[in-house]
Amino acid sequence: MNTVKSVGAKAVTMLIALICGLTTTRLIIADAGVHEYALYTLVVALPGLVSFADLGSGAVLVNRIATTDHPRDDPTLTAQVTTVGRIMLTFAAVLMAVNTVFLLAGVWPAFLGDAGDIPGSSLAAFLAITVFCCSIPLGIWTRILLGLQRNHIIIMIQGVQSPLTLLLIWLALTVGPETLHPYLALGSLLAAGGVALTGFLLARRFTSPLIGTAARRIPFVKRHPGVRVMDMGWPMLAQLLATPLSMQSQRFVLAQFVSAAALAQYAMAGQFFFALQGLVSAAGLTLWPRYAKARASGNPTTGPFLLAACFAGGVLLFTGAMVIAGPWVFGFISGGKVEVPVEIVLAFGVMVAAQAALYPLGMFMMDTAGVRFQVAPTLLMAAVSVALAFALTPTLGAVGPMLGNALAVTLGQILPYALRIRRLGRATEAPPEPR
Repeated sequence: MNTVKSVGAKAVTMLIALICGLTTTRLIIADAGVHEYALYTLVVALPGLVSFADLGSGAVLVNRIATTDHPRDDPTLTAQVTTVGRIMLTFAAVLMAVNTVFLLAGVWPAFLGDAGDIPGSSLAAFLAITVFCCSIPLGIWTRILLGLQRNHIIIMIQGVQSPLTLLLIWLALTVGPETLHPYLALGSLLAAGGVALTGFLLARRFTSPLIGTAARRIPFVKRHPGVRVMDMGWPMLAQLLATPLSMQSQRFVLAQFVSAAALAQYAMAGQFFFALQGLVSAAGLTLWPRYAKARASGNPTTGPFLLAACFAGGVLLFTGAMVIAGPWVFGFISGGKVEVPVEIVLAFGVMVAAQAALYPLGMFMMDTAGVRFQVAPTLLMAAVSVALAFALTPTLGAVGPMLGNALAVTLGQILPYALRIRRLGRATEAPPEPR
C-alpha cells in the first residue's frame, strides 16, 4: 500500500512539477534569454553536487525507525539522531567555508563555463550554496519519514517546491529589474528551503519529542557523546557521492565543452527525464524499509529482477513517446528558440532506463553487508562515468555524458548486483507484495 501511495503521490506531484518547470523554462527563455537559462540550470544544480550532507549516516535512522516499535522515545534512536544532527551541522559549516573561498578566489566563474561570463554569476552561485547550507540541518526530515514508511508524505511536501519556484521567478521577472536575471536560481533554492522547513516541522510532530530532545543534546558533546552511525554511513556515503559525480556533474562537464545553446537543449530534455527518474526513485525507495522490516522479522523476501525489468521498460516506453512528441513540446516550451535533437532524447532514455533497473537491485541489498558490497561497484561506476563524460563529450557533444553513465551503471553496478543476489540464492521472480 505504501508503494501505491508513493507512486500515486509522485505521479501527481511530478505532473504538477513538470507543468511548473516547463512554464518556468518558458518564462526565463522568453524574458531573460537562452544564456540566462543556461546559467539558471547550472546554479540550480550546484546543491546536487553536495547532496551527501549527512555523509550517509542517515541510513542508520531509516533502518532503526523501520524496526523500532517506539520511535518517539527510543534511547538508541535519540542518540543516533543527535549524532547525525552534529554531522549535518558540521558539514554545513565546512561547505559554507569552501563556498566563501570559492567566491573570494574567483573560482565560480571558471566552474560555470561560458555561463560564468554573465555579470553576477559568481555571486549567484555563492548565494545559492549559502541558502542550501542553511537548509542542510533540516534535511534529516526525509530520513525520518522514510523510516516511518511515509514516503508519500515526503513526495507531497516536496511537490510544493515547483509551484513556489514558479511564483518566485515570475515575481522576479515581472516586478524586478533585469539585474535580477542572474539570480533567478535563488527562487528555486528558497523554495527548497521552505519545503525543508515544512518537512522538518512535520517530522518533529510525528516523532515528538524525538527531534526536540536530540536538538537540545547536540551542543553538549561530553554530556551526550555520539554513537556509532558510520558503520553503515561510510558505505552509504559512497552511494551518495556517486550520484553527484555521475549525474549532477554532467551539465558542468558540458559547460566546459559545449555552447550555452547545447547546454539549454540538455537541460530542457532533462526536465522530462529527471522528473521520470524521480518517479522511479519514489517507487524504489519504498522497497528499502519494507526489505529492512522483512529481514528484521525473519520473513522471506522476494527478489527484485521483475521489478527492475518493469522499471526499465516503463522508462523506454516514455522515451518512445518523447521521440514522437518531443519536437512539438520543446518548440512550444522555448517559443521556437531551442530545438532538442532526437539523439539527446534517446540518450536520456537509455541512461534513465539503466538507473531505473538499478533501483530495485540496490534497495534489495540495503542491509549492512549489502550496503558494504555496493561500495566498490558504486565508486567504480562514478569514476568511469565521469571519465567517459570527459572523453566522449568533445566528440559526441551533449549525448556523451549520458551514454557514458548508462554504460558505467550497466557494467559497474547492475551486473555485479545481479550476480550477488543470485549467488546468495535470495532472489525469486516475483515482485514484493504491497502491504
